Amino acid sequence: MRLGFFSGRRASVLVAAAALCAVCAAGAVAQERRPAKTAPTPGTIVKAPPPKPIDYDKITKEATAFLSKYVQVDTTNPPGTNEQAAARFLKEKFLADGIAATTWEPAPGRGIVAARLHGTGSQKKAIMLLSHMDVVPANPRDWEVPPFSGEVKDGKIWGRGTLDDKGPGVIFLMSMLAIKRSGMLLDRDVIFLATGDEEDGGKMGAGWFTEHEQKLYGDVGFLLNEGGGITVQADGKKLYNVSVTEKTPMWLRLTADGPTGHTSTPPERTSVTKLVRALGRLIDYRPSVRLIDPVAGYYRAVARLNGGPKQWLDLATALKDPAFQKKFISVPSQNAMVRDTVTPTILSGSQKTNVLPPIAYAEVDCRLLPGTDPKAFLKTIRKLIGDNSIKIDVVLNFPPVSSPQRSELMTAIETLAEKTDKSQVVPIMTAGFTDSHYFREKQIIAYGFVPVEIPQGEARGVHGVNEKIGVKEMGRAIQRTVELLKIIGGRADAR
Repeated sequence: MRLGFFSGRRASVLVAAAALCAVCAAGAVAQERRPAKTAPTPGTIVKAPPPKPIDYDKITKEATAFLSKYVQVDTTNPPGTNEQAAARFLKEKFLADGIAATTWEPAPGRGIVAARLHGTGSQKKAIMLLSHMDVVPANPRDWEVPPFSGEVKDGKIWGRGTLDDKGPGVIFLMSMLAIKRSGMLLDRDVIFLATGDEEDGGKMGAGWFTEHEQKLYGDVGFLLNEGGGITVQADGKKLYNVSVTEKTPMWLRLTADGPTGHTSTPPERTSVTKLVRALGRLIDYRPSVRLIDPVAGYYRAVARLNGGPKQWLDLATALKDPAFQKKFISVPSQNAMVRDTVTPTILSGSQKTNVLPPIAYAEVDCRLLPGTDPKAFLKTIRKLIGDNSIKIDVVLNFPPVSSPQRSELMTAIETLAEKTDKSQVVPIMTAGFTDSHYFREKQIIAYGFVPVEIPQGEARGVHGVNEKIGVKEMGRAIQRTVELLKIIGGRADAR
């Protein structure tokens, strides 16, 4: 499939030539009975027929059924070994509509899929639509519906991945199919890419892809990925949040050792007590407050949009007030915007209550603001723990990489926001991390933005329980994505 993927225009010419030969052979006898048609004047430009209207109600119903089935492909990571099944599922959808697609398997069961919709502009950079197929675990006992059922009820599709990140993937996929079926020609190629392993750092997904398939994305200039979207303010006004940067992970593993034996005669220091003391010091750590431009800009935009709080208009000055700072960082989502965070998540010690374990370990999820020096941060952690016998390993870390706030793609998003929703666009920082950094490191302008409205209450479903996406919201997101591709793709009829 790689030949078809890279050589779509050449393949189309060969197919057309073969079809032409067949038509000539079949019509040889009839030719004598029909008057010859006048040949086109040399140099005449034959225009393609105008695009057909897109039936978005029909597209939305198809997307709903497809996402429901996609959710049923359990791609929980770890282990992530069912990603290849999801990749094939997506590939077949593209092939059924005549869009060349191919898959890769970086490791047994792991999957990547890509598809290319060819445009007419060979001189313009392609745009890539990125999503990931793997999902975090889900405990059925905590959910109202089975998390991998893809059940459709109350006007929503329920299931793990509907928001993170299979739903956005279907929005991107169906937008490309809608354009293809309408006969619309853009002046740049559109590439769909779905990877695995994002939830565990992306090494066997986007990381593998960017290192091994440079030729495929060599013409890509812009990328859209998860990380931003459309929020609705209290007064109904909408804000288009476009992530231009994100916090980076520094996942740490702390390992403590100690004597083993029976707990009836415990020593003063054990592996567990050493580890607990270390974690206590980290829990008490309060990193300093630091404000970066995209964060200040976001709060300023929100304050201007709905009239407050007034301190958000100049957050840098307001945060110097101890009382305001204390109140501001008491909100977890706001605290994460202005500070590095340290969060213990995994603990392991003895397998029995009455046995002293020789080893105890913990994993700590640290998230660093752009501009934080990872080496200096790690040095601070070691100093805080104050116990050289505890081993500290860095499990995951990569440097922060940002995209420019001004670009052709950002201008297109602003045009979409104004014409579709009379809304403002604001660059933001994502508190989590995505696969965008792999492509930013390759000098590709990558933005976290999927044009879908997610109610604040439902956003808690990401990595939580009862994850779901509204059918109408998904349909409108597909329509917005088509419009955005028309704008960035040079279509004169973009509204």
